[in-house]
This record gives sequence, structure tokens and C-alpha cells, in this order.
Amino acid sequence: MARPRFFIDQPHVHQVFAADTDAFLRSDSEAYRHIVQVLRLGAGKSVELVQRGVWVTWLCTITSIDDEQVTLRVIEALESRELPFQTTLVLGFSKGDTNEKVVRQATELGVKRIIPVLLERSISRPDAKRAKTKVERLRKIAASAAQQAHRSDLPVIEDLQSFAATVQMVEGLEADLIVVPWEEEGDHPLSACIKNTDLDSSSQATHVVVVIGPEGGISLDEITALRDIGARSVSLGPTILRVDTAACTALAIVHDVLLQERAPERIVTSLEGGTETGA
Repeated sequence: MARPRFFIDQPHVHQVFAADTDAFLRSDSEAYRHIVQVLRLGAGKSVELVQRGVWVTWLCTITSIDDEQVTLRVIEALESRELPFQTTLVLGFSKGDTNEKVVRQATELGVKRIIPVLLERSISRPDAKRAKTKVERLRKIAASAAQQAHRSDLPVIEDLQSFAATVQMVEGLEADLIVVPWEEEGDHPLSACIKNTDLDSSSQATHVVVVIGPEGGISLDEITALRDIGARSVSLGPTILRVDTAACTALAIVHDVLLQERAPERIVTSLEGGTETGA
């Protein structure tokens, strides 16, 4: 069973983690609550702590627990196992819990950035206040999923964007490839598109953007605007997929093709499970 992993704020300068020193989790922190109240861990149990901002993962052993704090002994820094390239997901804002499902699963798959966007056919169109609340929840879900997936970083979840702002944002990313799964694109499979593109999959700077429409799909005008900045429309197969299915399928294909192009000895995979921890 995988060790629980928690994302924590970077301590003050005099408390920066180092091997063979003590670390402390205060009782008002989420990590304390999950260790003590949810997982009910005790002295001698091991956990992993990721410092936000510096993104270093430390193996720690709990030495004591009281009403004020959890005290841990820092053992060693752990090697990061992140994807050797970057993917950004542009997500057409959808109704119900679809956005939450996509953010959770995309985070588990290793996406680096998620840009939620209101498209022409988006049914859910929250006002500014509700949009802020929804995005904050998506960020908490991403943190929870990153912990469960044993990531050493968190994806950036942007504020809800207009389509025009998103086009400018995506163009500014200067990605190596922008792909748009589109139900009307039947003859250009995503996998073939990636393989036929000259990408340096060995470079950490390699960046692929995936654009997924909402329930009603992406309009022709939106496809045209995306093509104008270099996007390629692709197919995910002959059937119509739900938003969450399409997003995860597209990301999985991108990651799989890029990983296959790397030297086998540099590919590290993990099938570890674990108890999900909260943000």
C-alpha cells in the first residue's frame, strides 16, 4: 500500500525541511486533520510531504502526535516521477459534476495546466461569483487527486475564461502541438497526428495542448479560430464520447505516444494504489 502523501505550505525559513531534522504539522492544517482524524496514523508510521512552491517531496516518520501538532522526523528527499513533457487541457465548461470528474482524472494522468473556458455550446454559464467558487473547488479536487496519484506538483487551474481570452492564452503558450478532438473529424486519428508531428519527446519543454468541447461540442466558428492559431482537429474514434471520457482518452493517447517514443529504460510507471487524502 502506498504511503499517504500531503501537500503542505512551505515552512518559514528557519523551518525549511532537511534530512535528519524534525518537521511539524499544526493542528489547524489539513494534513494534521487527515493524519489524526481520517487515517488515524500513529507514531512510527511513514508519510510523504510535498512542499508547495519548492515542490520537493520528503519521506517522513511520525514521532509523536498531540493536540497541537504532529511531529515528524525527516528521513530523505524522494525522487520526482513526473512526466518528461507538458500537457495543457483546455476544458469546455460543462454542467453537473463533469468538470470535477475531468479535473480529477486529468490530474491523475499528469496534466500540467487546465484552462476552463465558456464555449458557444456550454450549457453551464455561471456568473463571476459562482464561477470563482466553482474554480476554487476544482483546485481543491486537483490537490486531492495529485496527492492520491503521488504527484510531486499540482496542475495550474486557471480562472474561467472566455473563448477569445483562451485563444490568446493558448497562442501565448507557444506549444509544440495543439489538438482538438472533434466529432466531425473522422479521418485524422489523434495518435497518428502526434506521430506525424516532429516533437522532441525527450525534452521537458515539449508541450502539447488538448482542447475538449462541452456537452454540445465545439462549433465550426470555434474550430476555425483554433485552426487559425495552428490547432489541428483530430478524431478519437467513430463514436460520440462524453466530455470526461473524451478528455481522459485524449490525454492518455498523447501521454502514451510520447512515452513510447522515449528510451524504454527512462520510462517509469506505477500501478500503486492508495487511500485518497483531502486537499
